[in-house]
Amino acid sequence: MINALCFDIDDLSYSLHAKGGLRLSSRYLVEQETMSLLEFLNTLGVRATMFVPGYVAQRFPGLVRAMVQGGHEVAGHGHRHIEAKRLTRQEFGQDIRDGKKALEDIISRNVQVYKDPCWGITEQTPWAYDELIEAGYRIDNTAQPSLLKALGRSARDMMPFTYKEALTVIPVTSAPIFGKTVSFNGGMYCAYIPAFMQIRYYRRLNRNGLPFNYYCHPYEISPEGANRRIWSRGSFRAAFYGIYFGIYRHYLRRLASHFTFAPLSNAYETYCGVHE
Repeated sequence: MINALCFDIDDLSYSLHAKGGLRLSSRYLVEQETMSLLEFLNTLGVRATMFVPGYVAQRFPGLVRAMVQGGHEVAGHGHRHIEAKRLTRQEFGQDIRDGKKALEDIISRNVQVYKDPCWGITEQTPWAYDELIEAGYRIDNTAQPSLLKALGRSARDMMPFTYKEALTVIPVTSAPIFGKTVSFNGGMYCAYIPAFMQIRYYRRLNRNGLPFNYYCHPYEISPEGANRRIWSRGSFRAAFYGIYFGIYRHYLRRLASHFTFAPLSNAYETYCGVHE
């Protein structure tokens, strides 16, 4: 079975400064970290989906072209990397259009796949999927268990479905833990879960006929510069977050030796266009 491998091509320093209302960093690490990621994926023989914010694409168009040349799928991730729940409907609509255009101007292809930054499409933003459809997106990979419940579906239902006959929603891979359904698809969610436990669970999903989607960031593969020292930012949360940076190089090697990976739209192509 083919499973989906995805990467959020975010610049951590930029994101932290933007969220904290601080002056933006004058140095971006995302280009160097992502080029290292592309080389790593090439050694594994793996192709993936790259969710690229518009601001990254505009600053580093050569990086986006390198993704396409490497056989990877380029997908939308907003323009300013601000989640939907922090924007008005009008602001969100403009942001996803700006991000889409920035990518399409570089790769000369239609961008149809989207993931919201920080999983920011929630039960408080019921209009977000309508805006995605209007903007021309056809596949979304944002729906966590809480959003599924708000859409009237079971939080444990990981089967893709269509929203208003126009947008294929691919739910985030999740797992039942201590009676609750939680995201279990890489990143912070799996950072402290041993690889053998992840492999065991994903094998079970595949045996049941369901692919899984797995993601992380370039700085979780090959942290550079300040991202190697995030623990020094003066907060326990940052230290807890950053202490595992680099571990996904090990995780992905292990996972790639047990599973077949491809971009999101390829892994779920038999579900695209499915109806409720």
